[in-house]
Amino acid sequence: MKKAISTVFSFVQMMTRTTTENKSDKMILAKNLPMAVKSFVQQNFPKRSIAFAATGHTSKGMTYVVTLNDGIQVEFNENGSWEKVDCKTWSIPANLIPTNIEAFMDDFYPCTYIVKMEKAGNGCLVTLSNLFTQKFDHLHMA
Repeated sequence: MKKAISTVFSFVQMMTRTTTENKSDKMILAKNLPMAVKSFVQQNFPKRSIAFAATGHTSKGMTYVVTLNDGIQVEFNENGSWEKVDCKTWSIPANLIPTNIEAFMDDFYPCTYIVKMEKAGNGCLVTLSNLFTQKFDHLHMA
């Protein structure tokens, strides 16, 4: 009985924390996104469209999160620069991958492709199609 009460209490805490953290998130129309965000989507995902978008706030400032019609998500900072691209099971567009990272991937992981990239400090964190994660520091960025 104690375990059941503890489980319910933990669930309620988690739900409360989730709704509190996401209160600043706000859905917005795609037409209200900054031009830099819309241009990025058109250039890098020309055959896809924006399904929905939201704004939020992090410790770094305002963010825009765009979800495309096939589930791909791209997160942008307040200036419209991408911070994270999550293509789920599809390959990240080649023009987004720095040449040094692409060369490293070709040499060490030739049978995989990048499905997620996230800027992390002075570098980049990438997730491969085999779900392996590799961090690149600023020295490996193009």
